[in-house]
Amino acid sequence: MELNTIKDAFDRVSKRQKTSYTKTQDIIDSVGKEIELALNKLLNASEGSGVDQNAVIAELNAKLNEIGPTNQLGGSQKELNVALSKYGKVVDKQFYPDIAKAYREVEFDGHIINMIVALHFYRQGLFELGDCFISEANEHGAASLKAPFVEMYEMLEQMKARNLQPALAWASAHSDELVRKGSALEFKLHALQYMQILERGIQRDALTLQGVPLHLLHPFTWRKYKSLWVAYYGQAVLRTLLILNCFHLLTGMPFH
Repeated sequence: MELNTIKDAFDRVSKRQKTSYTKTQDIIDSVGKEIELALNKLLNASEGSGVDQNAVIAELNAKLNEIGPTNQLGGSQKELNVALSKYGKVVDKQFYPDIAKAYREVEFDGHIINMIVALHFYRQGLFELGDCFISEANEHGAASLKAPFVEMYEMLEQMKARNLQPALAWASAHSDELVRKGSALEFKLHALQYMQILERGIQRDALTLQGVPLHLLHPFTWRKYKSLWVAYYGQAVLRTLLILNCFHLLTGMPFH
């Protein structure tokens, strides 16, 4: 494959395009200048000045005909089209447009392809379509792929309804796995739960909310000063301090 030939043809097209652009811009500027001059003459003309408006328009028309923008633009565009046509022929000559010449006999694992398609449907929440596909493809083993995504979409619907409990329960059940992956999902869900409580104005419930692991409220600070703070403040007071700090980090506002 002669890539240099393709590059040379492309360079010629690029050069023609730049030339066409420059010429077009010059013509537009010339036409605009003549129109502006004629407009100034008409605006500056006053009654009794002896300026014939019809003569000004006729003069403008004559100058525009002299410039010949249509003919000039047409010629420039024609040259560009010729270069583009030649470039297309060069590309067609270097590459084989017939896909049959690039075809190879490759054995595909139909089962894996079906599983990928079914997984895509379930991931997009198209459960009926996914069920129909695995039924027609006789891939009944793919039904096990559906359950995690059904659970995920159910949690999302509950979250839209401002119910975080299903998501919190799932995050708690998979806490160790989330930690191994470096995910802060569980912490963010609990933080969102605090914000919901505070939005309802129930500050006391936010301070006494049970069932939230202390390390989630401020994980880095808690890991660093855990033993010292527990010994000095006690577990209950420490929980309150961490919640207040969490609120400040989330909102940037002091807690009153």
